[in-house]
Amino acid sequence: MRGVVSVLIAGGLGCAVWAGLANHARFAQAEPGAVKPIPAYAPAVVAAPVESDQERRARLNARLQTMIKDGKGVRLTDAPPAVQRRRAEPRRPAPATRAATPSTRAEPTASFTPPPVNPNARPSVRRAGYTPPYLDLKTPPRVPDNDLECLTQAIYYEARNESEAGQAAVAEVVLNRSRHRAYPKRVCEVVYQRNSRTCQFTFTCDGSIGRRAVNPVAWARAERIAREVYEGRSAQLPKNSVNYHANYVRPSWGSRLARVRQIGAHIFYGAPLNGGTNPGAYEREREPARSGLLFVRNEALDRAYTLMTAQAAPSEPSAPAGS
Repeated sequence: MRGVVSVLIAGGLGCAVWAGLANHARFAQAEPGAVKPIPAYAPAVVAAPVESDQERRARLNARLQTMIKDGKGVRLTDAPPAVQRRRAEPRRPAPATRAATPSTRAEPTASFTPPPVNPNARPSVRRAGYTPPYLDLKTPPRVPDNDLECLTQAIYYEARNESEAGQAAVAEVVLNRSRHRAYPKRVCEVVYQRNSRTCQFTFTCDGSIGRRAVNPVAWARAERIAREVYEGRSAQLPKNSVNYHANYVRPSWGSRLARVRQIGAHIFYGAPLNGGTNPGAYEREREPARSGLLFVRNEALDRAYTLMTAQAAPSEPSAPAGS
């Protein structure tokens, strides 16, 4: 009897335990967020192997070596790949540069012999900036007898590096002066006009003539342009344009004249402003006798001479009206 009771009690406890577990399972399924039991057949989680720094560097190095072998990369120490650049075409000069370049066509043989080289010629002074040239105003110049030769000299020594238009403009200024009442009549006298202080065309007194051998092609070109201008086949400037200067100098008389135009490195001027006078001009009625030097009128000296003459002359009684 005692044994039967024990079995019954053990069976009851087992049933109670089983019922409790069943109720707990139903409660866990019904309750949201409850942790489900892990089934016995679930695969085990295997942890990934940890890669060391040395192994990672070896793997990256192997990958880079493969890329280099396949041509997908280069070493840092290798030279950069050569880039095939398109051959650059030569730059063409601008239209202004082409116009300022003297003509290269064949020139006829010159009729006038270029000035010979003078071994005693004073060398040119080259310094930073603009340096006024040394002027020899004591030695009488050798003035040619032919006006075309003087005009050729003016073109060659004043504008041989300019375009043909610039050379012709210089020749026009010389001819305009020879036709102006305030300058000498002959072309050679205009070109070699000077006084005790300066010369109108610097090349005639600064030693440019004979300093070095003359370029025969440039000399022949200057003569051809001189003939064209002398025969009236060039007209770029007005008849009253009798002055010009290079663009790297600033003469005091530049503001007193009407500016006409600039051709190359030379700026050309026209009539004086406000009734003034042209620089280097003189009146032919007061022209002194020619003795190797062609004098330029100096208005300040003329006024001083007139004042001195008036003070030195004895006073005379005025004549009666009607006498």
